[in-house]
Amino acid sequence: MAMKTLAPEQKQALAKLRASLGGISEQKRQAQKHLVAARKAILKFLEAKPATVPQIAEALQLPSSEALWHVTGMRKYGKVAEAGEEGDYPLYALVVQQEAAEASH
Repeated sequence: MAMKTLAPEQKQALAKLRASLGGISEQKRQAQKHLVAARKAILKFLEAKPATVPQIAEALQLPSSEALWHVTGMRKYGKVAEAGEEGDYPLYALVVQQEAAEASH
């Protein structure tokens, strides 16, 4: 699903609204930065091979609950998918994006 780009007038209106509301707090900015960094790290980790949530959590030194939260979100939006099982845990692997696969052919 492609996102629409905003027109310059819309960007200016959005910037004014954000400024009038006091902008984004440093706490929210840091939370977003952590979220993006954690998801990038998980995706990079899964490039090598499929892994379980506990394996991801241990390798990236994240709490298991946080690793599960990220993996669940990435699964919902098609970034990762279940790729079998290891013991009692599902393995998660990267999903090859259709556009990237078509572009390489």
